[in-house]
Amino acid sequence: MKQVRLIALLLTGIAVAALAPGAVQAQQGTVKLNVNYNISSPLGDLKDFVSNTSYRGWTGSVLYSVTDKVSVGLGTGYQDFYQKYPRDNYKLSSGEDISAVVSNSLQTIPILATGQYSFSPESSIQPYVGLGIGGNLVLYRQFLGEFGSDGTKFSFAARPEAGVYIPFRKGGPAGITVNAAYNYMPFNSFGISGLNNWGGGIGVKFPLR
Repeated sequence: MKQVRLIALLLTGIAVAALAPGAVQAQQGTVKLNVNYNISSPLGDLKDFVSNTSYRGWTGSVLYSVTDKVSVGLGTGYQDFYQKYPRDNYKLSSGEDISAVVSNSLQTIPILATGQYSFSPESSIQPYVGLGIGGNLVLYRQFLGEFGSDGTKFSFAARPEAGVYIPFRKGGPAGITVNAAYNYMPFNSFGISGLNNWGGGIGVKFPLR
């Protein structure tokens, strides 16, 4: 699968960067928590199920600093997609027709092994790139009038992102993060093919120890 090979190549690049000579070591060994408010917009086939941008989400990660530039750890989050469609005529799986209002609801909860690379860890504005790879818990629910259906599914997920970290003071251990990310989520259940979406967030990063 081309996407998996590409992700493996990116992770290899992060590992090589971590071992590169000349890496700054001042913050090596620190553990930081990053929590962001997040919005996300559906892409591709997901837009057929829910086309509205979701403003109900968050992301979080706990990262260990291998060097000043490279951090690895675990990421998670939550995004709630919801849309209600006006009354229309629909066909049930039994073959009957029904006039009803449709409500579609989808929540995603990723669990990702995460790596980040900071380009200038000593600057007052620090751009970075990151990659998360793992799984995605999907909670599905649809109401067609009084008829409801729901389900849960776990599937592959990958999350490349780019952003900036702005410390509250230059060289300080805590600050603000702003990021944009693409969520690659191949999926084929509940009549939905693919959950890809993109979005962005703003939050804070601070040391746990």
